[in-house]
Amino acid sequence: MTRVAITIVTFGALAVALALGVSWFVVSGPGERFEPAVNTLALLAGITGIFAERWAAQRERRQQALESIESELARNREILSGEEFGADAPPGRKLYARLLHSAVDAAFTSGALSPRRDTELISLLHHWRGQVSSVNRRLELTELLVFTTASADEAEDFDQALRTFMPTVRSHLSEVETYLGAMRSEPSRRITSPLR
Repeated sequence: MTRVAITIVTFGALAVALALGVSWFVVSGPGERFEPAVNTLALLAGITGIFAERWAAQRERRQQALESIESELARNREILSGEEFGADAPPGRKLYARLLHSAVDAAFTSGALSPRRDTELISLLHHWRGQVSSVNRRLELTELLVFTTASADEAEDFDQALRTFMPTVRSHLSEVETYLGAMRSEPSRRITSPLR
């Protein structure tokens, strides 16, 4: 059976049982109403519990995704603050650390973020994910060209071009971090992303 069919059968059976419990309560005598009342209340608790458990599980999954994303963003901040990306980085051939994006990917694939509730955050994270992919691709190309070229001047030019691109990346990172910080401090606040 598919998930939808199982859900329909389950809720259908609970609805029928609840209707029978209510009708049993109505037709029973004054001294016999405790059993149908308890039965009806137990069914109501079961139905409510199903929805409450689903809501709690979704909320917990979303919270875990947001915490993972924040942790990953903090790690990316550390990477971008590293010596190889600094303005005073020594010239020459070097290997660059790559930016991380697995927590963002996991949040997208797990469905932990709600398209209704997290529209702006999802949009920001898509832009950030694209930025990370672009940076990592540039890093790979820069390393490839720097290590295969014989000229120290060309290596310095590639390194300089990469460093001029980094402020844009840091700006995007700050934007996502600011949004997440505002979400944490005021969950009901709506923030419009300038990227949209």
